[in-house]
Amino acid sequence: MSYVSLGLLAALWWVFTNSSWSKIRSPADQRAFADSLRPLPLLPARLVSPVALLVTTTELGLVLGTGWSMVVLTAGWPAARPVGALVLAVTFLLLTGLTTGVILAVHHETGARCACFGATPQPLGWRHVTRNTILLAMTIAAGVTVAVTRPHPLPLAGALISVAAGWTSALILVRLDDLVDLFLPTPATRPGPSTRHRP
Repeated sequence: MSYVSLGLLAALWWVFTNSSWSKIRSPADQRAFADSLRPLPLLPARLVSPVALLVTTTELGLVLGTGWSMVVLTAGWPAARPVGALVLAVTFLLLTGLTTGVILAVHHETGARCACFGATPQPLGWRHVTRNTILLAMTIAAGVTVAVTRPHPLPLAGALISVAAGWTSALILVRLDDLVDLFLPTPATRPGPSTRHRP
């Protein structure tokens, strides 16, 4: 089960690394992310910038947290359980909030658009809800496996295979829009408010 935990943590690390980098690589990208939150129902305009900063900071924290969890899990340190539990709890809360925002945007047909790691902006839709739901399921599964597995050192070869498997699955999720457009191209839609950089 430790290999499963490691693979799931590796997948989450890759997702949040890509997501946070898309927000911090330039001031314009951070402003674009904040602007992407404006069409969301129930979010007052005065809270847009603070929420954008909170999400960005939390994602950066999760990059560090999941990375450290992978290290202590591979080393078999006793801290693997509490560290992993804390990181995954924060991950669950963040993903729940983001998924709720996407569901509200889709339900209210706000016209918000999201690049969501893809090459071109896409209207927020149920594919993005599905992706976030998968990430939530991965977070829960990781939490369960971390809780029920007694920490013990993992052989390097097995750990590397688990990390590679996690990164491969994360790459599919990160490039979901591109894959869907490749196999199920959709007609061009009228431009809407930009909603970039949200997982």
